[in-house]
Amino acid sequence: MNRALHLTVVKVGGSLLGGEADLRRAASALAERRRDGGPLLVVASALQGVTDLLDLAAQQAGRREELGRTLAILRRRHLGLARGSAAGEVEEVLGELEELAGSAAGELPDATYARLLSFGERLSVLLLAAAIREAGADALAVASEEAGLRADGPPRNGSCDIPASAEGLERLRRRLDEQVLVLTGFYGVDADGGMVLFGRGGSDNTACAVAAGLGADQLELWKDVPGFMSADPREVRAARLVDEISFDEVAQMGAWGSKIVNHGCLDPLRGRATRIVISSVPEAGPTIGTRLVENLERDAPRVVALASRRNNGSPALLGAVGEGVAGDPAIRERMLDCLSESGIRCDLAARPSGRSGLSCLVHPDDLSAALGGLHDHFFAP
Repeated sequence: MNRALHLTVVKVGGSLLGGEADLRRAASALAERRRDGGPLLVVASALQGVTDLLDLAAQQAGRREELGRTLAILRRRHLGLARGSAAGEVEEVLGELEELAGSAAGELPDATYARLLSFGERLSVLLLAAAIREAGADALAVASEEAGLRADGPPRNGSCDIPASAEGLERLRRRLDEQVLVLTGFYGVDADGGMVLFGRGGSDNTACAVAAGLGADQLELWKDVPGFMSADPREVRAARLVDEISFDEVAQMGAWGSKIVNHGCLDPLRGRATRIVISSVPEAGPTIGTRLVENLERDAPRVVALASRRNNGSPALLGAVGEGVAGDPAIRERMLDCLSESGIRCDLAARPSGRSGLSCLVHPDDLSAALGGLHDHFFAP
């Protein structure tokens, strides 16, 4: 591989693969990225909603009529998007899925469950690779078992074993000069060839592990949001894009319920020079999003984002995230004063969380008002 050309890993989330228009949009952007030069490896999630359908199929094992309806939905969705040579490949994988699901009954063993859920990504990579070819760039779908992507842990919730995957990743590296490779996210294989899932959102884990194992120059996580926002835009209309955020701040957001980046997925990239960006599918021009940096040097602690989590009628969690805010009494006082002056009912604890967070509990009816007030206070122009 010509190392003068930067190697990029792009993860395409399932929320970006809802239907034909979404698929073509992502494929067009990926083909354009390949034309810009440099090797490109794509990690793909299952189509939007497909993992839930496969989980439902697992629950319906042995109930033929119900299972048949679910499998028919999966068949229509994937064959409806298949084009050219991909149609035959998709048909073949669907046949494997139907055979496995139809032969099971009752509660599935963990190994069988993991294999069943892996079909979402096995199908999506075929569709995305075909769409990239239609968009003008040579692309090949690669399943984790073909790539030698090894995993440790229980079948339902394991992790990628980067050292054990080194040989397979080197084979992938050698092929990247010639074509875009579209790799299945969400799972790897153990030493015996069994499927091991990386948990919901696990395609983030695949992308980060592969980027680390390949020594990628850049990792892009494409989502249905432009990046990390200063607050949940569903709660705060004035929320704005955060330019940079640290790994620890990302971890704190995840601990408080943010699902933008899968919790813990960045760990393999600590100590590496890989540039990491989270964004929506880029339009023409440079990618705009949030840069994820292991360590950020700021002149003083400051709030970079507000986190929130509703708890089914119980008090809602409200958190302020930023390196060093947990130990800054001035920020704690500002947070509590702002809530008090707004008449927000809260526990007034403002408990520290690690180095990067302060949290309190508020009445669920007051959460939107509390977020809006704090956002105005900490992020006023």
